[in-house]
Amino acid sequence: MSISIKEFRDFKTNYCDTFFPSDVTIWSSIVLLECMDNPDLMAEVKEYLTIKEDISANELNDLMQKLRDKTNEYINMMNHAATKDEAYEIFRMSLVYYGILESLDELASFSANLISQIKDKYKDNYLEVIANFDKGNLSVDGSKVLENMALPKEYNADELLKKYRVLKIWQDKQHGYYQTVIEPILHKMAEYYENMYSNSLDVHFESPVMYLKFYQLCQKDLISIDELSKLYLCGIDKELIKLVGGKGYGLTVLNAKGIEIPKTYVIPCFASSCDIHGLAELSSNIHYSVRSSADIEDGQKNSFAGLFDSYLDVDYKSLNEYIAKVIASKDNSRVQEYITHNNLTQPNMAVLLQPFQEPTFAGVWIGKDSNSGYLEYVEGNGEKLVSGKVTPKMESWDNHTNTTDKLKCQNGFVGEKLIEYQKLLSDSNPADFEWMILNDKLVLLQYRPVTTKLEIPKDINLEEKGVYKGIAASPGFTSGPARFINARYIDKVDDWKDGDILMSWYTDPEWMNILSHSSGIVTAVGGFLCHAAIIARELGIPCVIGIGGDAMKKIWNEKELTVDGTNGLVKTTLTRKRNSR
Repeated sequence: MSISIKEFRDFKTNYCDTFFPSDVTIWSSIVLLECMDNPDLMAEVKEYLTIKEDISANELNDLMQKLRDKTNEYINMMNHAATKDEAYEIFRMSLVYYGILESLDELASFSANLISQIKDKYKDNYLEVIANFDKGNLSVDGSKVLENMALPKEYNADELLKKYRVLKIWQDKQHGYYQTVIEPILHKMAEYYENMYSNSLDVHFESPVMYLKFYQLCQKDLISIDELSKLYLCGIDKELIKLVGGKGYGLTVLNAKGIEIPKTYVIPCFASSCDIHGLAELSSNIHYSVRSSADIEDGQKNSFAGLFDSYLDVDYKSLNEYIAKVIASKDNSRVQEYITHNNLTQPNMAVLLQPFQEPTFAGVWIGKDSNSGYLEYVEGNGEKLVSGKVTPKMESWDNHTNTTDKLKCQNGFVGEKLIEYQKLLSDSNPADFEWMILNDKLVLLQYRPVTTKLEIPKDINLEEKGVYKGIAASPGFTSGPARFINARYIDKVDDWKDGDILMSWYTDPEWMNILSHSSGIVTAVGGFLCHAAIIARELGIPCVIGIGGDAMKKIWNEKELTVDGTNGLVKTTLTRKRNSR
């Protein structure tokens, strides 16, 4: 039994997106990729992703142990596999359970909600309560630094703090398990997949599983839009343009968002064969639209609108001929002139195949901003509109239409619906749509960002005053010299100065020598239960977590900072003297 795009979208939206953190996507992507065509695994995973807030500490610990046991089960099976391909296929299953556990013990919605409950109970004192609790329940790394220091005695913890302790203990277990079991296999698998599935396309992914799925796609001569949309929902995004072109990518996004499009198949840019006759996916009893989708078409900078050839109402027997014509259009004179004028590279061409039906109306939408735009349309198919052979009807929309004649279909007023779709696709960028009314339904044929848009003034925010907001992770206040450390070069840092404020994208256990000699800590990503936050509380170091990548890029060259760990603020101007620790 296969999983429909609607079922998969529901799984992502209502399970993965509500469980996994939005700023750390590697584990949610792996879970999605492995569940994409595995309904039994999806059903099991749903149970883990719907953990109830009222679970007891003991039940929580049992659940996490079950996830570890499942991880070990697949690791053991992998060790008895007959081939490397089979071994790594099994190992990918272990990553599903490891990734759920890894997220649950630190950044998942459950742990975030637990911290919120602790905040609600202890109010303004919650940071002090957790910091004291951490000092009495040291992590492995904290124990190494503080083993000879007098620490507060452990006191009777309520159920919330007991659950917090379970998460903290499992975070320690996960660090060691990753380094000794998961990471070595992961690196070997990544190297194997990159060597096995090498391709001329220059793409990079955060996990080898994404790499594998993308290059398996590259081996196909015909790809359904549903398969592309599933991969998009898994986190494989703009890389798809290199394979299926701009128009194919736009349709992929529309389909992934649940917006109705025609049933679509794509012959990718590097298909080994364009002879589509005999393929089971295509019906021989209908006519087709054969449309261009170049890899430099429909982008944010250059749309190539109307420069490539597309054909409507093509019978099945003539498909090969018209596919060849579409591919050849990448070399026509108007395309070459456009390329020369804009100093662009030569395109690669994918081809879209869609069942052809004559619509009632067809048109275009050009967004002005998120709430407004212009609508033009003609009766019948859109060739007349594109060619300029007829004068189209026009509607100007600004939340509501300014005209009395408003085109309507089963979905409602077309202009209002397109504004809704525009907002669904982007909070800020207006859209360029091609659409049709077919059987009284609004069906979209193309989507691309508007290449020239209005500038919207930005409101004044804290950052303009040199103040950046993050998560208050460890209480305290410090000011002084600051230094950004790149995780890739952490093993080369041998000149850290005691008392400097550490800035980094994130930290892990290997950073202890620097963390323990820092007067303050600021990270771009992470949450209240991340490694840096826990160690900072244990060591009494003011810490602000998760200020965001854009903010970090603005401050990482600063030589001095102020860190307010109590309120979660980082300032680029010194306002107080450094507190002694």
